[in-house]
Order: sequence, then structure tokens, then C-alpha cells
Amino acid sequence: MKEIQINATVSADGRLTAKVPISEIPPGNYSLRLVIYEQPPNTEVLQFEQETTRLINAEMTPTFAELLIFYMNRIKANDRNVADAIGGIAHQTIYNWTNGAMPRPEKCPCVQKAANFLRLTEQETNLFLKAAGCAEVYVDLPETLFRAYIRGLFDNLSRLDSPVMLLLTQAGWGSPPLLKALLAQAKRRYSPDNVLQIQPPYNSSANTKECFLDLGEQCGFNNVESESALGHALETRLQNSRQPLFLLLTRFEQYHESVQKQLGRMFNRLRESEYSHRLHVILCGGEALEELKYKKGILSFLNHATAERWPELGRHEVYALRDCRFQGVSLDDALVDKLLKVCGGHPQLLEECLTLKKAQPDLPLLAYPDKLSQCSQAREPFLLLARDEKTRQQMKKLLQQEDLGKASTPIAQDWHKILYWKNLVCLREINGESRLFWRCEALRMAGKEILETENQALKGEDDEKDEN
Repeated sequence: MKEIQINATVSADGRLTAKVPISEIPPGNYSLRLVIYEQPPNTEVLQFEQETTRLINAEMTPTFAELLIFYMNRIKANDRNVADAIGGIAHQTIYNWTNGAMPRPEKCPCVQKAANFLRLTEQETNLFLKAAGCAEVYVDLPETLFRAYIRGLFDNLSRLDSPVMLLLTQAGWGSPPLLKALLAQAKRRYSPDNVLQIQPPYNSSANTKECFLDLGEQCGFNNVESESALGHALETRLQNSRQPLFLLLTRFEQYHESVQKQLGRMFNRLRESEYSHRLHVILCGGEALEELKYKKGILSFLNHATAERWPELGRHEVYALRDCRFQGVSLDDALVDKLLKVCGGHPQLLEECLTLKKAQPDLPLLAYPDKLSQCSQAREPFLLLARDEKTRQQMKKLLQQEDLGKASTPIAQDWHKILYWKNLVCLREINGESRLFWRCEALRMAGKEILETENQALKGEDDEKDEN
């Protein structure tokens, strides 16, 4: 057996890529034995000329148990930690999952909650859900989408008196969507050296000192052990440069509450400094991030930030998605508008529409809502909502209405808030008034069917008890 030491990369979706010198191995099929190092033993990067290398691709398909164990170890969590974070599930279930048991389909929302607790990225979450037999929740959008919006986002940020912006997104988009496109635009605006990206540490139980050491390292600063030290390092950086500094914080609501408050205080102090106009910040997240801005009114440490919601899909995005993934599908403006209405602008359901159009080009649009209502992306958000009787009764009433009423900023009514952040409803302007609507008929059909199925199952259990 011959061993060859080379460098390889493994992407978040499990694809391993390595370059092997042609002189070392001829073309063919091989059994590969992989020894993975966190830090390669030889730090010198091996480089080969293109004409003397052969590109070998191999798919790594870890099991759900392997992924769960790896992600739990990464944040130093145990079975009970994961079960407590999910809620309503026994730690024995998590133990069974780590030993090879697969989640039942109705447990997919619990798997999603586990992914959130384990601090998984969007790509890691999709891989984790796929391994569990659940629907992937994030669409990998082409970077050609929303270019005009992203350019406008940075234009608006640069014009703010206090250049701090919250970029809010509903479920299914990612936090933020099109991260690479955002960073690419930022580097064009500010230069690569003046763009910093930070995200929550993997270990959610880390103490404040460890957390700020991690955040400081992500910014390129050494020995930053506190909020004041990080603020001082940023201020020194601003003092030494006349160019604006851009900071992108993703998944802000996943930081520990105490760290959120300390970062908020840091931004407030920097905002009051003479360099505030040169520190441009975008914080990305969803419901929890919006609550951090509004829940304490003028006392909120993010009260000064401008809130921006990710836009709805339009014609340009449909054509761009078609050109990237569904080449050969014939579209025109009229058909695109109908598809957007059928899917309600929901990213996963739009992908399902284009999949249907490519696979069954002659299928009438009237058949699409029923098809979409059966897909897991439409059904899974309702599964947890259908478990509690009080919730079922409330959902039954809401599903009878297409228009759920006037929307406040932020959305105040609990049920409306839940449905909005799950991306089941959307905001629409009607006669100058912002109102909440179900995204599409397919989602209402899925919700009604799941509620009816749950009611029948409970009725069957009650009948069985009566017979006994």
C-alpha cells in the first residue's frame, strides 16, 4: 500500500477535493483511507502545476449520528443539553440518535431546533437535516440575485448618521442571505482589509472572556478579553485609518444575552466617539434581533440602529434562479408572475415550482397548490403548531382568513409574530396600509390538512380509551 500526503479541502456540504500529482497515481477507481487533521502536520502548502496534477473528487456522506456527535463535541454539549434546548423531548431520544436511531418524520422540527442550538451554519444545517431524512430549510441562492438591493443596502448604510443597520430575515433565507455576495460588495466598497466578519463562537457555554477572545481573533486582534478591550481595539483601528471600517455580525441573536448587551454598549460608546461615522455595522438575524431593538424602547441598546427587512422575490430573481438551476425551463413575465403568486414568494416553494415546471412542463398551474401543499417545506412548520389543542383551535381560525389584518412595527400580536417569522405569512401594502397575508394557498392547504389529521388521530386515541 502506498501513502501520499497531500492537502485537501472539505466543504460544508461534505465534498472533499484534493489535487494528486499524476506521477504518483494513474487514473482509476480507488479505495481511499482518510486521516483528517484539524491542523495539517506540514504547514507548508504543497503546490503543483495544473498540467501535472489530477483532480480527484470524493463524496463524504456522514451519518446523522456522526454529525450529531461531531457538532455536540464541538460546543461541548451532552444529550441533556440538547434535549433541554429543544424542549418536549427526552434526553434518552438524543442518546438514541447518537447511537444510530433515525428521527421520525414528525421530529424534523426538533432536529431543526437542535441545529439552532448547535450553532450550525446554513450549509451545516442543510447537511444535518438531510442526514436526518428531513427537508433542507435553506435555499442556496445564486449570487446573481438581489444585486441591486445589496448595492442599495450599502448606499443607505453610508448615508446614515449612525451607520448601524439590522438586516432582518424570515425563516428559510439564511442569516444573512447571500453572505458571499454581501461580503463581495463590502470589499468593493471598503477594500478587503477594511471588512471584518464575526459570528457567534461555537461553544455557547464559553465564559465572557473566552467569547471576547474568540471575537477579537475573528477581527484580527490579539488578547481581547472584554467588551471594553474589543471596543478599544476597534477605536485604535479607526484612529490609524482614514477609511471607513465595515463590520458584519451574523446570527447576532445566538450570542449569550450578556454578550449581546456588552456588544450593544460597545456600539453605543463607539457611536458617541469622534470616529462613529467611519464604523459601518450590519447585524444579521431574525425575530430575536428585532426584539432586541424594540423590547425596551428608547432604553434598548440597539434603539439607534436602522431596521431593514430582506425583500420579497421578484421577476428578476425567478429568471436568475431558472438560469442557474433550471436551464431549459421556458418562462415569460406572465408565467413568472403566476408562479410567484402560487408560491407566495416563499424561496423553497419557488424552487418546488421550478422543479415541477421542469419535470412536468404540461402540468396546469391549477394543480400546483395541491402539489406544493404536500411537500415537506410547506408541512413541517405546522407540525409543532398542531400538537397543542389551544394552538390548533387558534390556527384553525387563522387558516380561514387570507388577510390576517393590519400589521404593526414590530408585529405585536403573538400568533401573527409566530407565523411571520416562520415565513408562513408576509407583509403587503394595501391602500397605503401594511397588512399580513398568508403567503399562498398551498400553505393554508397544508396547515388545514395537518390540523385535521391531528384531530382525527386524537379522536382515535379517545375512542380507543373509551373502548378499554
